[in-house]
Amino acid sequence: MTQILSEEEINALMQGLEEGSIDLDAPTGREEKPKEEKKVTPFFFGQRTAIRVGAMPGLDMINEHLASQLSFKLSQKVGREVHVQPKATTNQIFGRFLHSLDPPIFINILRVEPSQSMSLIAISGDVMYHILEGFFGGAGSSERPLRNFSPFEMKVIDRVMEVTREQIELAWKKMDASFRLVMTRWENQPQFAAVVPLDETVFLITFGVEVGDTEGTLTICYPSVILELFKQQLKVGFQRDQVEGASAWMDSMHQQLGLVSLRVSPVVSRETMRVQDMLRLQVGDVMALSRDIAAEMPVEVEGVVKFHGLAGVVDGRRVLRVTRIQEEKP
Repeated sequence: MTQILSEEEINALMQGLEEGSIDLDAPTGREEKPKEEKKVTPFFFGQRTAIRVGAMPGLDMINEHLASQLSFKLSQKVGREVHVQPKATTNQIFGRFLHSLDPPIFINILRVEPSQSMSLIAISGDVMYHILEGFFGGAGSSERPLRNFSPFEMKVIDRVMEVTREQIELAWKKMDASFRLVMTRWENQPQFAAVVPLDETVFLITFGVEVGDTEGTLTICYPSVILELFKQQLKVGFQRDQVEGASAWMDSMHQQLGLVSLRVSPVVSRETMRVQDMLRLQVGDVMALSRDIAAEMPVEVEGVVKFHGLAGVVDGRRVLRVTRIQEEKP
């Protein structure tokens, strides 16, 4: 409620102002308190902050899945056994990364959609020379020549690296179906692969590659924006069987296993005899069996009993009818 002065109070106030008995500078009870200073954190837009790549189960799972897929697909592509294993995921200034690449080396320069940022895939020359020699029918054991890749060799390597690009794309599509790697060009000199500012922080995913007795590395270089786009998904992670491409790999493995030939052996009877009796066996001798050939007999698959069945003749052909399946021991 607003307080209103009486007529006497107003007259006394006016008289005090005229006589100077009222100090206008005196503090009042309603004086405002000084405002507290707000803490401001300075931010420099030109400063590149480090990327935290630890504690990201989704990223670890992508790398493990990608390594297994690359081992399988590259072995099929080059016609010899290729082992790919995750080694490390680190942060580094892009300029230092380029400086650490020793030519001859094969570098794929890619555009990552939908971010439109650029990324690199670099594979060491020792590995690629070994793959090339085997690709053209060589033993893959000669020493690497001290020269850069020829234009023809670069085209052949790009055909091999196409498998790598496809598997990387499939591994990351689980988090974003629009994720896509678009090939722009390839280089064999690191100084011509500066597609991002040299002082920018990038994160590197390094895989160890073994082809025969040759060892090398395959490194994927992503700019920081890629990690920021998928940061939440990479921290939370996802189920292994949800990774896109894993089901296709499993179907392919089951299909290949289904074509493996197995030795199936119906066992009519098992007998024992002494060595001297076995050595005296001649053509025409008769061996007594302890089992009736018309009775149910075990069926072994690669030496392990899996079924039981009855022998017989159908349309003039000797056959075996499966009567029951061997129970698995607990």
